[in-house]
Amino acid sequence: MAETSPLEGLRVIECAGWNGVLAGRLLAEAGADVVRVVPPAGNSLAAEPPFFGSTGVSIQSTFYNAGKRTVRLDLADPLQREQLRALIAAADVLIEDWPPGAPVFTAAELRAVNPRLAHVAVTPMGQDGPWRDWRVNDLAANALCGSAWVTGDPQSPPISGYGNQSHHTVGLYAAVLALAAARYARLTGRGIHVDLSAHEALVTCTEQVLMQWFFPNGTWGTPIARRQGSLHWSGAYEVYPARDGHGVMVTASLKLTEVLVPWLIECGAAQELADREKFPDVIAMVKNLPYVMKVLREWVAEWNGEKLFYEAQRRHQPFGVVWNVAEALTKSPQIAARGYLYEADVPGVGTVRLPGRFFRTSADGPPLLPAREVEASAVGWAPRGPAAAAAFDRQPPATRPLEGVRVLDFTHVLAGPFGTRVLADLGAEVIKVSSAKRSGGANSPDHPYYVCWNRNKKSVALDMTLPEARAVARDLALASDIIVENFSAGVLQRWGLDRASLAPDHPGITVISMGGMGQTGPWKEFVTYAPTIHALTGLTYLTNPEGTYTDGYGFSLTDHLSGLAAALAALEGLEHRDRTGQGLAIDLAQYELGLGIMGPAMIDYLANGTNPEPRGNRHPFDAWAPHGIYPCAGEDRWVAIAVRGDDEWRRLAGMLGIEPGGRFATHADRVANWRELDAAIAARTRREDPYELSERLQRAGVCAAPVQHAADLAERDPQLAARDFFGSARAEKWGEYGIDRFPARFDGERPPVYEGVRQVGEDTYEVLSTVLGYDDERIAELMAGGVLS
Repeated sequence: MAETSPLEGLRVIECAGWNGVLAGRLLAEAGADVVRVVPPAGNSLAAEPPFFGSTGVSIQSTFYNAGKRTVRLDLADPLQREQLRALIAAADVLIEDWPPGAPVFTAAELRAVNPRLAHVAVTPMGQDGPWRDWRVNDLAANALCGSAWVTGDPQSPPISGYGNQSHHTVGLYAAVLALAAARYARLTGRGIHVDLSAHEALVTCTEQVLMQWFFPNGTWGTPIARRQGSLHWSGAYEVYPARDGHGVMVTASLKLTEVLVPWLIECGAAQELADREKFPDVIAMVKNLPYVMKVLREWVAEWNGEKLFYEAQRRHQPFGVVWNVAEALTKSPQIAARGYLYEADVPGVGTVRLPGRFFRTSADGPPLLPAREVEASAVGWAPRGPAAAAAFDRQPPATRPLEGVRVLDFTHVLAGPFGTRVLADLGAEVIKVSSAKRSGGANSPDHPYYVCWNRNKKSVALDMTLPEARAVARDLALASDIIVENFSAGVLQRWGLDRASLAPDHPGITVISMGGMGQTGPWKEFVTYAPTIHALTGLTYLTNPEGTYTDGYGFSLTDHLSGLAAALAALEGLEHRDRTGQGLAIDLAQYELGLGIMGPAMIDYLANGTNPEPRGNRHPFDAWAPHGIYPCAGEDRWVAIAVRGDDEWRRLAGMLGIEPGGRFATHADRVANWRELDAAIAARTRREDPYELSERLQRAGVCAAPVQHAADLAERDPQLAARDFFGSARAEKWGEYGIDRFPARFDGERPPVYEGVRQVGEDTYEVLSTVLGYDDERIAELMAGGVLS
């Protein structure tokens, strides 16, 4: 059968703003028919700056709504309300962000309209709880979840992070849940309601914030993760200025004694590190990591930044030069070689270049066209037939919609393990393949980092350097639905575990390769971690106070987003297989995902020549003013406040005792006088408790939120407490330890299973005997030959 787009035939209704709009685009990229329903005044994103020149056409709307059809409906009109009801009746998925207390249709009404509907309700705080009705934008969301707390310089206000990243995180989660719910509904004949809390979703994606809280006795020395500029929580990554003015993200985390130190000595930069008495081994160097990083800082200062980046990558060191948006687009040969940008005709604008897909599959259709408006009557969806018989011999629990799916996990560090954790939480059987050789440091079950990302997984030990181990791995692959790996390009192919090698015997297998740069192109061998991606895509550059460029995000954002993209890719593979019998080969380049989350800024440069500079917490496109993080009473306490429009400004000014007129009278005035505006607000907030002030402002209809750290999340956040977000798991080494539960409920219940991390190889015998049917004699032979180690 000829391959079709992964989600061809899937019908999606999107009635959502910022938290759901990316989900619709992602599903459209994979071939779903996405219909965005907007009010009579039109698509809300159409008013979002920036615009294509003087055309009035929104760049953000063009980017986020690509591939969709748009229908205008006045839901106060009974006839048009019925038109929406008819669309929902014929749909497979509904993604909405209706107010929890006043939805357009209740969950019960929707189930009556369409008993098989996969209904994803994505709201800022969830469907219940004391903060459920809070108004939250990207700034406030980052303040609430812990992201802002760890981003920025310790002597300065926290920084929200550049460019809609909270909405991207939640949009990826929403797309994953849309497909998980659609699969459940299709296989059981029964619809399902998903309550996705954006706040909870974001808390799960803050790397060290919860890790340090759950495991306070680590080398970090404090349970509350701190802001420390570009310095990673491990102390082994940081951005240093080079001779030519570029920043370079350098790291001592990979092959420190084998490659990096000899290179430094070769350059005459670190002769002391060659002293075997002072530094006898890598352990001694790690214990003296601040000195190693000091040597690196001084060494970087003698280099041209871009030259150092290329030389480091030639030596397989995951350095990254800090580029602005213009440099990110014009200096990367990888973008052109992989054809990442494409041309499309934007109505009212003409032909423009746009960013491509967030990841690629072997069944991709043509690039997305800009959204087009149609009448509801022209959507053309015929009613679905009767519900199919359940494919299960029992009704699977709604809280574990991926039960029956087997995933073979070859991933390490954060991006891949986080993605497979999401699949495991949703009920998939995840078999993690590792070995004693690859299980050191943060890749060891004895390290809290590993513990955080590898719950609910079985562990099999295989020494993949041996052909016998690769034969066992092939047997496991042939018994699995999905393979996920983040090795260097070509490794899986050499092992005979890529899709092309497996498909003759297992046509339904999907193989997801999460290489940093993708499987092709001149940079395919480059080594990357999230800080590398942040640097190369403009994210580090723009996540800074005005006039600086070396801070960047305070955690590995794109690792989390790449993990969510991998979970989405896995579900696309299942959808494609169930419809066509064929799995997919998926090339998930974390670099291209990093480019994608900078999409609006990149289009602004491509179309308008705009090369943005760091703005701190000011809105990137001046749509909100004020828009900042302000000091409060107490040490290092802060509140995020964002205002849109003159009415909101007058309410805020009245509550803070600020004269609303004069130089602050209009939005344009507030944008022009932002320094004086921020100073006036800060003078009032300094004496306030951030929680009490946020509560008062929210009651007045002003978007405000306390900047929370880990202790706040665990002990002071009433929303997380009311929704019972935190729990525990148990592991042999760790005993009982804290966890963050899955950030969505299915028909009112969270996934209930949170099994603790397993030791390497703990499940080898069980998996080989029950999954593969190996007898004891064969397993003993493999063990004696060192294969299972």
